[in-house]
Formats: sequence, structure tokens, C-alpha cells
Amino acid sequence: MRRSFWLGAGLAVAVAGMANSAMAQSEIKIGEINSYSLLPAFTEPYRKGWQLAVEEVNAAGGINGKKLVVVSKDDGGKPADAQTAANELVSSENVAMLTGTFLSNIGLAVSDFANQKKVFFLAAEPLTDAITWAKGNRYTFRLRPSNYMQAAMLVEGPQNFPPNAGRRSRRTMNMASRRSPCSRS
Repeated sequence: MRRSFWLGAGLAVAVAGMANSAMAQSEIKIGEINSYSLLPAFTEPYRKGWQLAVEEVNAAGGINGKKLVVVSKDDGGKPADAQTAANELVSSENVAMLTGTFLSNIGLAVSDFANQKKVFFLAAEPLTDAITWAKGNRYTFRLRPSNYMQAAMLVEGPQNFPPNAGRRSRRTMNMASRRSPCSRS
């Protein structure tokens, strides 16, 4: 009885110490993964955008008084490297969430990691529908519309064409709208 009391008391002190140190942190870390070395023409403007946003957030006092810090990793366009980077960000850098990825295969790899480790992942650029549908999980969210969502937006427009707008455009619209994303395997 005495042994379990001291073990429980020691565990309570350790947990309380970890909780206090987490609350005392003066920054919020976000892990960002992207293919900077593989696709610099697309990823560099993206990087400049989030860097500017971080500067503006911190200049305005941060988030709830805490400084926002982004720790960035290059995946080199390889899914295995992206998962390694995600693991380093979560385990070594103690990031609160993951974000980024440009290529769909990289996004799927990081999404799988997020599901396994139960960490929030905001996919910035991947267009694949699978990231939130077939291979989606409760920890992965997307920032931009998927392939299906973009096609659906385009299909909605021609429905309001006048009857004399041309037979080809109405036929193309009807063929596109018949295919359901749920029927894919």
C-alpha cells in the first residue's frame, strides 16, 4: 500500500511538472514540410507567403501572447523523406501540428504519418481526392480544393447555359456530371 502511494505521488508530481512546462512555453511551433529543392518555382513563393504571415502574426503579439515559430523541412520530393521529416518535427522539435506538402504522394505519406501518430496535419497543396476521401483520416485536413471539387465547380457553371449555347458544351457537362466520385474503387 505504501509503495503504491509513493509511486502514485511520484507520478502525479512528474505529470504536474510536464504540464507546467508545457503551459510555460512562450511559443507555438508548427512543422512545415515541402519539396523546396525539387520544385523551387512553385514552393519558394509559397514559403515567402507563410514567412510573411508568421512575421505579421508575431508583430501583432502572436497567438494568445505566444510567438509563432515554423520549423521547415525539405522532403526532396520523396515520400520516405517526408515521413522522416514529419517524425523529426514531432519527436525532436515538439511541433503542435504539421502543414505543407505540394505533391499528392508526399501529402498522402504525411497524412498516413499524422494518422499513425495522431497529430494534426493541414495539407496545403496536394490535389488528390484520396487525402480526404479514400485514404483520409480524422487528423488530416486540406487547405485547397481537390481535383474532384475543382471539376465539380466547373461543371456547375454550364448548367445555366441558354438552350442555344451549343450542343457540345451541354453534352460535355452531362457526361462529366454522371460520374460519381463514390463509385470509384
